[in-house]
Amino acid sequence: MIVVAIIGVLAAIAIPAYRLYVADAQSSACISEVRRYSSQVYLAINDPEASVLPISPVVGACQSITDARGWTAVTQQKIEAVAKAPSNARIECDIPNGNPCKVLP
Repeated sequence: MIVVAIIGVLAAIAIPAYRLYVADAQSSACISEVRRYSSQVYLAINDPEASVLPISPVVGACQSITDARGWTAVTQQKIEAVAKAPSNARIECDIPNGNPCKVLP
């Protein structure tokens, strides 16, 4: 009976910590994905020797990423992404101001 109680207490502590760990990992994976994509877009738009336009995003760790196909130096905007559940973090990369990415509150 005592062993069952100890296992119950350990599970009550471990399960919320595990969920937080999974959410943080999902958020980090999405940040990495959107940073990679926004860097590609930034280079495609701002490199005078590049003849390619930005490509569409490949969504894996993120639920959605703003599609930058057809953007030019005049029409560029911020790229926003949403991480998959359980994280649901919102990430924003500011392409017009040099591409810094941040997690929005």
